[in-house]
Amino acid sequence: MRTPFTLAMACALVALSCAGCSTNARSDAQATAPLPPPVNEKALADKALETFLASRSIREIPAHRDATADLDGDGTKDLLMLLDDTNWCQADGCTLLVFHGGKDGYRLVGESVSVQAPIAVGARTNRGWHDLLVNVGGGDEAGTVALEFDGTRYPADPTMAALLDPARLPSATPLLDAELEPRVAVQ
Repeated sequence: MRTPFTLAMACALVALSCAGCSTNARSDAQATAPLPPPVNEKALADKALETFLASRSIREIPAHRDATADLDGDGTKDLLMLLDDTNWCQADGCTLLVFHGGKDGYRLVGESVSVQAPIAVGARTNRGWHDLLVNVGGGDEAGTVALEFDGTRYPADPTMAALLDPARLPSATPLLDAELEPRVAVQ
């Protein structure tokens, strides 16, 4: 015959062993739970462009080249978009859009006209944001300028900036080559 003490001890041992099982089952379930879907950067970039165009009542999506880099050092990629489309280009260059990356997508922080590739991210910063090195002009007036962030935006007209000395260009990471596909910079 079993005593109440033996039954109580047996029940306690069973409870302890089951408690371990349920904890392990929970850990296994947590380990195999699906991860959140990856962020679709292309979809976010397309949405940023659509929002920009809609703000101007434009429906046609222009040809463009995109690149990403962390311009402000916040750990989130920002977006550069060069609109390589006849409607967005003049003889001296095309429109460059710069978007700040955030949790909910991109916010416009620069629209510069008359920009030519190559485009690079400079090592130097202004007000916490990296300079953008872009080409401007044509013929004897052609060269590279540094677009400096003013605390709110990048400049609208890079042709107003002084040309940099070609022999002393600052250190930079290329993003959009003149004729090649874009690269993603690791900052």
